[in-house]
Amino acid sequence: MIHQNQNDRQRNMVTGHVDLKFNILPGLTFTTTNGVDYNDYKWYDMSSAKVLGSTNMSNNNAQVIALQSTNNLTYMGKWGEHNLTATGVWEATRNETRTMNIEGKNVAQEVLGYWNVKNASNRDADNGYSKWTMLSGVARVMYNYADRYMLTGTFRADGSSRFTNKKWGYFPSIAGAWTVSNEKFWKPIRNAVEYMKIRASWGIIGNQNITPYSTLASLKATSFNYGTNTNYTGYWAGGIATPDLTWEKVKQLDFGIDLGFLGNRLSVGIDYFSKKTTDALLQQSSTGYLGGVTYWTNAGEVSNKGFDININAQIIQTKDLQWSSSLNASYLKNEVTKLSAQTPRLYGEKPAPGTVDPCTIIQEGEAIGTFYGFKWAGLQKNDKGQWVDTYYKSNGTITTDPDASTDRFILGHSNPDFTFGWNNTVTYKNWDFNMFCNAAFGAKRLNIVRYVMNAEVGASMFVTDKDYFDNVGVTMPTIGAENKTYGNSDKWLENANYFRCENISIGYTFPRSVLKFADLRLTLSCQNLFTITSYKGMDPAGASFSDKNVDNNNGIDMGVYPNPRTFTFGVRMNF
Repeated sequence: MIHQNQNDRQRNMVTGHVDLKFNILPGLTFTTTNGVDYNDYKWYDMSSAKVLGSTNMSNNNAQVIALQSTNNLTYMGKWGEHNLTATGVWEATRNETRTMNIEGKNVAQEVLGYWNVKNASNRDADNGYSKWTMLSGVARVMYNYADRYMLTGTFRADGSSRFTNKKWGYFPSIAGAWTVSNEKFWKPIRNAVEYMKIRASWGIIGNQNITPYSTLASLKATSFNYGTNTNYTGYWAGGIATPDLTWEKVKQLDFGIDLGFLGNRLSVGIDYFSKKTTDALLQQSSTGYLGGVTYWTNAGEVSNKGFDININAQIIQTKDLQWSSSLNASYLKNEVTKLSAQTPRLYGEKPAPGTVDPCTIIQEGEAIGTFYGFKWAGLQKNDKGQWVDTYYKSNGTITTDPDASTDRFILGHSNPDFTFGWNNTVTYKNWDFNMFCNAAFGAKRLNIVRYVMNAEVGASMFVTDKDYFDNVGVTMPTIGAENKTYGNSDKWLENANYFRCENISIGYTFPRSVLKFADLRLTLSCQNLFTITSYKGMDPAGASFSDKNVDNNNGIDMGVYPNPRTFTFGVRMNF
């Protein structure tokens, strides 16, 4: 495939912007930023008959032009201990895309690669165009009194062409902070707690991330014939009109406290947040008689609650030796709190059509990215003395042939409950050392790769897992038995907890006084040094197999390129 197929990519990009700033009056300024991005993408592909049995080619081209104008009027004033900043912003954005594609199948000669589509016995072509625009207005006022009391109020309005009737969304926010340690009454306890700030905020942000024209009714072409060899072009439903679709809104409430100790060598930040998504933009499928198309809907509400903790410490601070360490940790509870009566349950995509049915679900009371499938009950011998898989039914009994309509269960979720990041930096004279690690706990991954390796399904009807034969009668059925093994069952669901050393580096700097003519710095680093996990796949962090409904389809391991362990040696000289 690498040597015989041809896959070439080319990208030409032009970016330009003009920034102007006008000092109108003392404290009053106007800035305007106007930019253009032009991208021209080209894809050239040829698949050889030596690989697929026939020679196919394609040329694809996409041109994207993005224009943006941001205009900002700002006033900054100070009266004694009073500080005021007022800002008004008006922004316009436009994005335009043109595409053109040609394909040829059964190319007569490979010598010209992907360049002569006339050599193909079957040819096809299509082109496309899309455009979207957005207007935005923002007003913000920030007030600060004596570095003790801070208040910010913002109101934002956005209008998007992606929606039909309800183009505009309105998003207010307010935030306040009180630096308690700057108060006079704090002075007696400042030696114990040197710094303390209390923060609170509430606001709404919007999401309009749907494809252009997806709220309009559309038709798509299909070919048909009436018992002859002649194909005719017909049309059926390509998209259902949803003119009242509107902005997804995320309302967030946050309470936080910042503390400083020991001359601020130790600082702690603790935040509680509560995010509620309303009018969530989700895709659902129509009934069969409407063509079985998918369409966007404001389907429900989602709640995210949790804590963020940040700790920064200057552990050692001497003339020659310094050691600083920072730790951040998050806890998140995600829950779907409401779905519309028309869509009480949304299923994910099929990760492997014909082999594995949908494995995820969205429903009230569960998290986004919840696994849904059969519960494995272990192995038992059939009447031929062969080991076969068994599954629980909804009534608690065990069967070898569960019913997909009644015997599927909630199996777990793909998003971690806890995530951690830990960074350490140590310097000793001219030496420096850094280590960064992260971890996640509480997530699961559905290992479809392991299922295919053990289930004798798909293009290769063989067992390719070397551990299979050591586990016959334990976790694996007898080879060749009349057995039903389901990819959407918790037999293939694994814990994806991990602790990973993302980066470690060491460096030494020779000062100019040593080399006389330059500073010299030598570094050695390693990325992805090690990962501690019980997960049997390539990467416990995982990724969605689909670009659509990424959160819902997350955690299904269809095979990923393994993370490389990279060693880098660097030399830097400053003359």
